[in-house]
Amino acid sequence: MRYRGRMATRAQLDTRSVGARLVLLACVSVASVLAPAGARADLRDNSVGINTHVPSADLLDAVDQLGVAWIRVDANWGQLEPARDTFDWGYMDAVVDGANARGLHVYMTLAYTPDWVPKVARARSDAYGGNDEPLTSAEWVAFVDSVVRRYRARGVTHFGIWNEPNLGGFWEDVAGVDPYIDKILVPGAAAVRGACADCRVLGPDLAHVGAYDEFLDAVLTRASASFDIITHHSYNGFRETGWTGLSGDNFLNAIEARRSGFTRIALRELLDNHGWTGEVWITETGYRATVGDATDEDVQAVYVRRVLEEQLLRSWWTNTFFYEITDCGIDQPGCDIDGFGITRPNHVGSRSFPSDYRRKPAYTEIQNFLRDNPAILSTAGPTQCDDGVDNDSDGHVDRGDRGCATSADDNESDDPPRSQLDALPAPAGGVTVDGDLTEWGGAGFVLLGPGEWAGPSLYGGLADLTLRAAARYEEGTLYFGVQVTDDTHANSAADDALYQGDSLQIAFDVNRDLGDAYDDDDHELSFALVGAETHSSRFHGSGDSSWEAVVRCSGSTTTYELRLPRTSLPPARLMAGELLGFSFLVNDADGSGREGWLEFTPGIGAGKDPYLFGELVLSPTATPSDAGVREAGVLDAASAVDGGSTPHASGGCSVGSVPSRAPWSLWSFFAFVVAARRMRP
Repeated sequence: MRYRGRMATRAQLDTRSVGARLVLLACVSVASVLAPAGARADLRDNSVGINTHVPSADLLDAVDQLGVAWIRVDANWGQLEPARDTFDWGYMDAVVDGANARGLHVYMTLAYTPDWVPKVARARSDAYGGNDEPLTSAEWVAFVDSVVRRYRARGVTHFGIWNEPNLGGFWEDVAGVDPYIDKILVPGAAAVRGACADCRVLGPDLAHVGAYDEFLDAVLTRASASFDIITHHSYNGFRETGWTGLSGDNFLNAIEARRSGFTRIALRELLDNHGWTGEVWITETGYRATVGDATDEDVQAVYVRRVLEEQLLRSWWTNTFFYEITDCGIDQPGCDIDGFGITRPNHVGSRSFPSDYRRKPAYTEIQNFLRDNPAILSTAGPTQCDDGVDNDSDGHVDRGDRGCATSADDNESDDPPRSQLDALPAPAGGVTVDGDLTEWGGAGFVLLGPGEWAGPSLYGGLADLTLRAAARYEEGTLYFGVQVTDDTHANSAADDALYQGDSLQIAFDVNRDLGDAYDDDDHELSFALVGAETHSSRFHGSGDSSWEAVVRCSGSTTTYELRLPRTSLPPARLMAGELLGFSFLVNDADGSGREGWLEFTPGIGAGKDPYLFGELVLSPTATPSDAGVREAGVLDAASAVDGGSTPHASGGCSVGSVPSRAPWSLWSFFAFVVAARRMRP
């Protein structure tokens, strides 16, 4: 039997159709083996998989030719154990044995209450029994034990505890989170570990809709130790594939950093709140392409590529399972989520792959990406950047070490040169802090553009956002100037939240002790134009607030000019030859909250980590050194445009606002009513 999931774009499952989506599949028996033959991926490495439900042999062939390393299969309790102590193993044996024969790893999701299990007596919202709370855990524990023992012998080591229990169609709303924890999660995880010492417990496989964060917060508060790997589902879109307020936030906002206080906390933010440092898998994601629409199928291909690109950039997210291997509409005419598949059968009945299937562009896109990025399916043993050891004795391990470009990198010690900015001696006439950089000249500027975009919201940055920045000094005083080109300036945030709108954040690691969190010698300051006034605040550091700052905006140009005395940055001396750890970023908000930022180096926006900072050199000469070659961008006096900006005049700058919550309108109210479960009330 297999379960056909749910529409990604609606906030709640239509539970009336759950039973209609369970379909019996004929499976071909394959000789069993103890472990996957020629397995593609070491279990600790980045990897890719696909949802298959309970695949027939032709669909296993489709997965095999796709090139992914994993399949996710549905081990539905009611189908595997249709009566107490009576098991129907044949179809699942064929799936697991067929996967092994093709070198595929299996992630097996255990879920759904059989009709024969005694249930808690209560009024229910539907006639489907698979989402019901069992009276006790006894039958569930016995089932989990039996399944794990049988399929560990066939090489399966990863078992999921239920599917999307935050949706009523899979775990009744009236039951709530506590019975899921007490009767399903905790005893189920113990049963997996009791039956198999080297097996992994995964979950909770929540849908990223509604009050998912409240459900997950409760689970992690009470039972985070039940999981070896956190799994999550997100169908949120990208800018390139289309997304709206009805879906809350886009994909990266949903899983990593929310865009505004109006939307739910992101998955990564919530995990950080609970101190989760283990692996995270996205076990359902995908794009529903309109059946027969070639243009929309091309968008689906863009979606799968974007997901894989983003996974490669993040060490904490190590596996992605796309939904799903094939469309459901051919075999199930009543299927209301047709179009998520990356293949489509040509007819009903017996089929073989590829002759009886049409491969959509997304299928080819995944194939090509895996071919061009072999690190995402590494088959090697653990490398220095994936072995949990501090190989170069610098206090940093694996992807937390700057020497590790990816988990496939086998050399922790080859740290790249740090991005460097030369602070040049102040001009002979001095620097006047007035928001006009004319007296700075054109030397020693660093230029940042779309290639340095580091925000969670968009891919590749904004074409409308660029900046040039430079530093000057005289003994005991540092000057910093930034000129930003942006089509809209927007900030109305409070001083302690200036980062929510267009703003500058600047940080120093004075002693360059390269810690992975701020300590006594570190400083971070923020500056912004709010209305027509310059605002500033200190996020961290013990110095005084005797700095001067002017922020001016005219047309599409915003200029920040700062004077920072040594008393604001202790223990800095601010003398010629001094070397400081340093970074800065410019946030961008076009009227609906922070969308991302341009950054000199990481270490501020995504997390406070001075180890990732670049360097600020107080150069004894007026000529920039050659040491400041950036990995992206340039330090090139010849290419810097003439400095300066026009003082702010009323009406001369396109100034928007950045409310702490999304702006209200008739459409906003409609979105709130329709999708209230996706958004913070």
